[in-house]
Amino acid sequence: MLEVIVDLNLKDKKVLVIGAGVEATKRIKVLSKQGCQIIILSDSISEALYELDHDLRHPILIIKRKVEDINLFNDFDNIFLVLAATSDSELNEKIVIEAKKRNILSYNITNSLSGDIYFTSMINFDDVIQVSISTSGKSPLMSKLIRDRLEDTIKNIIGQKDIDNIKVQEFARQQVKRYIQDQEQRRKFLYSLIEDDNIQELILKKNIDKVKERIITTLGKWEGSKIE
Repeated sequence: MLEVIVDLNLKDKKVLVIGAGVEATKRIKVLSKQGCQIIILSDSISEALYELDHDLRHPILIIKRKVEDINLFNDFDNIFLVLAATSDSELNEKIVIEAKKRNILSYNITNSLSGDIYFTSMINFDDVIQVSISTSGKSPLMSKLIRDRLEDTIKNIIGQKDIDNIKVQEFARQQVKRYIQDQEQRRKFLYSLIEDDNIQELILKKNIDKVKERIITTLGKWEGSKIE
């Protein structure tokens, strides 16, 4: 059965990481860029974790404590995701089972098939585009090897102009909701930006402020289902 690959929005969510070994540290580094509140629970903490960049609104909370049973769940409220990342596979399994009982999403570092999520191998473009390679937890090693094979090829296909167009589209989507009511008209407007040679030339020249001015001006003149 194929799994569904989705983007998991962790912004402002509380994530509990139990364990802080080498593999756990890799996952924590990924999580530290997601705007979530990270709580690390482990009796051994690497210096690298104290030096991680993180969202200033959510400083990483490190609790130095040995974890031996699942009673730890009683000490925390509103956990959205738990990473069972200890070196004890039996304990990790117990943590995942308890998380499921409490309707908490889980990840098991020693048996990814038993949890709810997988960490995929990512090809990242300026934190704007992410291309994900997943074997649904069957072989993280093969995910990484395939990613390494594909990375150079994909980066020759996706360029800076694509990244800038995404940023422009993000701005345009925010603005279009203020001016145009009809969904089809909104879609038509967004496509028109991609097909507009003048706008694309401005994007190529990095004149994004001018592009934004052009978008607002064009929306003001747009003939369609406008919001009065």
